[in-house]
Amino acid sequence: MEEKACGVIPNRTSSIDRAKQELAKKGCVVFQHIGLEDSATRDFALRLFKDRIIAVPEGARVLEGGEAERERLGLSNLAGQPVHTDGFAYGDLYPDFILLGCVRSSQQGGESVLVDGYQLLENMDSSSENSELAERLRSVAIDMTEEGMQESHSPLVIETASGRLMLRRTLEQKPCGNSSDAKGDQEMIDLWIGAIDEAAEEAPRFKLEPGEVLVVDNYRMFHGRDPYTDADRMLWRVWVWTRDALGVPELELASDSRYAGLVGQ
Repeated sequence: MEEKACGVIPNRTSSIDRAKQELAKKGCVVFQHIGLEDSATRDFALRLFKDRIIAVPEGARVLEGGEAERERLGLSNLAGQPVHTDGFAYGDLYPDFILLGCVRSSQQGGESVLVDGYQLLENMDSSSENSELAERLRSVAIDMTEEGMQESHSPLVIETASGRLMLRRTLEQKPCGNSSDAKGDQEMIDLWIGAIDEAAEEAPRFKLEPGEVLVVDNYRMFHGRDPYTDADRMLWRVWVWTRDALGVPELELASDSRYAGLVGQ
């Protein structure tokens, strides 16, 4: 069976009802237009998710790869950002949706890229070559703890009580310290990351324009961006926890990792 492409370009709409339909079906949507104000992205999240919201902290500016994370993760506008899952500093209780509201785009570069993790997993499930890998992804716990942040020792694919799949590609994934097969676990991690990165390389690109907001199912999609030249490119990022999430951290929340550190460290 031929594998289906995993790269996605979200549809654009100015209808809230259509945005909800796109998000449920495709895992992503671009909404036009929300405005450029500091509060516009968070205000739109409240409109879109309404009574589904458990937590929606204030927005965080995204400059040169992420204002709060830039130095910590070594991010730069001159390098691409690998596709990833947002909020992994909160461990297993990362946000289930993210919004990126564009205030200023870069004339050159800065295109966004999305990889549908559900489609990637489906391709693996249907492949005789990768079916064993797909099963290990669901059953073998690995260490996804970002240094100094909330702990996570879980499989790369887990399921909520309601049956919603949670897929992760973080920037720090390694075998657990008590693993009985660290070499095999590392091979599994490498294959997973390799499959995601290969899908990202082949994925089509799209660019957010000022006043547009990208909404992404953070349990399903991996997102990243290409390098760009305009260091003043700026977006607002808002993380959302809904009643369909695995849970909400019992911590002060932000739309970045400023409060996700371990208490006492």
